Amino acid sequence: MEHKKITYRESKPLVTIIILSADDASITLECLEALERGTRYLPVEILVVDNGSSQKQRALLKKELKQFGRFPVRYLRNQMNLGYAKANNQAAAQAQGEILIFLNNDVIVTPGWLEPLVEFMKARPRVACCQPKLRSKVQKQYFDYAGGAGGFLDMFGYPFTRGRVFDSIERDFGQYDTIREITWASGSCMAIANTVFREVGGFDEYFFSYMEEIDLCLRLKREGYRIFCVPETVVYHYGAYTSNRDLNWKIFLNHRNNLYFVFKHYSIWPYFPFLLARVLFDVFSIVYYLTELRFGFVVSVVHAHLSLLRDLPSILRRKVFTLSGKTLLVDDTVYRGSIVVAYFLLGWRNFDKLRGKSGKKRRFYKRYVDVTYFRE
Repeated sequence: MEHKKITYRESKPLVTIIILSADDASITLECLEALERGTRYLPVEILVVDNGSSQKQRALLKKELKQFGRFPVRYLRNQMNLGYAKANNQAAAQAQGEILIFLNNDVIVTPGWLEPLVEFMKARPRVACCQPKLRSKVQKQYFDYAGGAGGFLDMFGYPFTRGRVFDSIERDFGQYDTIREITWASGSCMAIANTVFREVGGFDEYFFSYMEEIDLCLRLKREGYRIFCVPETVVYHYGAYTSNRDLNWKIFLNHRNNLYFVFKHYSIWPYFPFLLARVLFDVFSIVYYLTELRFGFVVSVVHAHLSLLRDLPSILRRKVFTLSGKTLLVDDTVYRGSIVVAYFLLGWRNFDKLRGKSGKKRRFYKRYVDVTYFRE
């Protein structure tokens, strides 16, 4: 496959940072304050997208944005919450930067966070996308649930990261401080070349939120690009700030989107057995939720399947699903096994164990618990 070259100006490329905000002006302002303190790199422009906030939150955000004079800040507004995928696509269409940074509004950057990402991409034309190391803002010694030290997939489309497998999150003692090619970069803090983002059509808006960045990264890999984690730079993520306001909605999107993703990236032939097994895994999810007495989650999983069936005619018209010739196993970063089996039956709790390595240091874990962050 011929690899397309990403070109930059001889001078430092302009970077556009895109931040979505939806009824959470205070956390967005905290994110912007950290950007002011920690971003030494220039030139930078910031696009803040008000994604359907209430009038009160919108007024607060617009008022406070006037104080941020170090970087050009543009304010964009949507009348309603369009989701992560569509709102970021709209903002990217107006971005002037050669490199886009999709930054969650509950991410707190650290001093000098941006330079390693830009320089890494600038020096490697085949690298279209990368992420920093993400750690939890609430428990700073632990990896962040959403990104860790880079994202991976198993052959059934289940995502995990260096530092987090399902609900087991490792304490960071430098075990993943090597630059590593990954399967996907976290949408919490993702750097991507603007030309490449446009070339592959941006985010698939059917996802709304969750897994759209994983889908994007697999499409990049099919075009011959590479994706890396650059752990030299660290940012902190509160995590699930917006989504945890309605956990049933989050579970619905996770299950619907994951199933859609798997069918999108596997053709029916010869992968029908894998697709059938993936559907059966959702039955196991229902059993698991029942054991934890989370009946709302059970309803959400059923709703996810019914929703996908309802949308099937429009999906087929868009030719998203194919009969043959497509595989999720795009490269050797994809785990050729089931993380569900490895985690729940074999008791493997960390990335190194999945890769057949034994850690030299004792691993410390915490179980991920959905906690909504409220700023005092």
